[in-house]
Amino acid sequence: MHSPPVPPHRFVPVPLRVILTIFALAGCASVPAKGGLSDVQETTRQRIGLRVDWIQNLAEDSVAQTWVQGALVGEVPVDSAIQIGLLRNKRLQASFEDLGIAQADLVQAGLLGNPVLSAGKAIARGGGTGIQSLGVAVPFLNFLQWPLRKRVAARDFDAARARVSAAVLSTAADIRIAYVEAQAALQLLELRQSVTAAFDASAIAAAAIHDAGNLSDFDLAQERAQAADARLELFRAEGDARVARAELERLIGVSGGQAWTVTSRLSPPTDTMVTETALTETALARRLDLRAARSDASAAAQRLGLARAFALLPDGTIGATYERDPDGTFIGGSVSIPLPFLDHGQSRVARNRALLRQAAARHDALVVEIGAEVREASASLASARDREAHLRRVVLPLRRQVVTESQKFVNAMEHSVFTLLLAKQAEIDAGHAYVSALRDYWMTRAKLERAVGGTFAPLTEQERTDNAAARDSVGRAKVPN
Repeated sequence: MHSPPVPPHRFVPVPLRVILTIFALAGCASVPAKGGLSDVQETTRQRIGLRVDWIQNLAEDSVAQTWVQGALVGEVPVDSAIQIGLLRNKRLQASFEDLGIAQADLVQAGLLGNPVLSAGKAIARGGGTGIQSLGVAVPFLNFLQWPLRKRVAARDFDAARARVSAAVLSTAADIRIAYVEAQAALQLLELRQSVTAAFDASAIAAAAIHDAGNLSDFDLAQERAQAADARLELFRAEGDARVARAELERLIGVSGGQAWTVTSRLSPPTDTMVTETALTETALARRLDLRAARSDASAAAQRLGLARAFALLPDGTIGATYERDPDGTFIGGSVSIPLPFLDHGQSRVARNRALLRQAAARHDALVVEIGAEVREASASLASARDREAHLRRVVLPLRRQVVTESQKFVNAMEHSVFTLLLAKQAEIDAGHAYVSALRDYWMTRAKLERAVGGTFAPLTEQERTDNAAARDSVGRAKVPN
């Protein structure tokens, strides 16, 4: 009768027991439920002063939905609309899962490969004692790569946090822009309603004068055509208002048909202009997509170092064996490594070198694009501000004066009522231009805020120091050891 194999713990050498203990401890790691969210929340609070959350289950979604329903009452300010969007925008919520993916990858990088248990039994043909074997092997090169893999995954996690934070700020800017568009659309609709009413009144007056025999058919047709054109523009303004509201509802993640509205008027500009140079410096220090690109370049450099260090020996195992056969019981160790005769790891190194060059080039391209984006938005903002100021200080007062003077001439029966109506129409058109300039100003300002990283607040010395260190890290990543 054959004796049962000796249990593995009786023949495992002490060094291997230590390795197995390390493996067991490494396997105790767990994946945090919302890893990285606190960093995103802090960045959001600092940049735009609002709260963001990662909604992962129906209970959390129900709480958020209840709050949103309570907030969507009456006139909803722009910050409240942005806050609603940060909780209800499903695309933004989907981007939070990038944190979960990166966090899981980080935990996985901290896990060592599982030991491989092997067992076998061979029965002698024609009788006799069979052979029994038992072995366990662990990937020892995996253990050596462990710290390097964790550093790479940590950089990837940093990039994920930066990208998700950038997505939050971008969503907030998109909502602000859509909110301004909805405000302007409502104001322009009111103006178009006034223009239409003025032309309708003109057409009615023209018809009365025509009936009295004091207006030609041509002049009457012209007045009616102008009224019809004004009505057409009113239809377009009504459609623009509905489209603008639908876009805002899409971004804040709510359905249509709810009784709420945006604030009725766009406010005039109140801030002072910041120099283009200062804005560019702020953008290069605060842009989170640039921070993510720097982390990508750093991770790519570390991956290249890992590929180079283990080019010839990408994997290998060390283990212990137990065997029993007719000649006795044998206990020993085993090592397995691939022989680099055909694959020298050159393709892995070349691939990671290309990925590093790609990451560095994308970083450098983003630096150029950020500078251009800031200059473009800054120029557009200055233009919109100048137009708004000129319309408010010069054009609108003059148009009001023309209406007042026209009224005097009409009262004195020196001009016809059509002169007054045309003056009033010109005043309304100037108001239309003013609202458009205000809209362009606030939309461009939101774009510029997004371009510089979410806030115009001056850089702190710590931010300048961190930015300089980040630039140096990218420079070192481009020329890895």
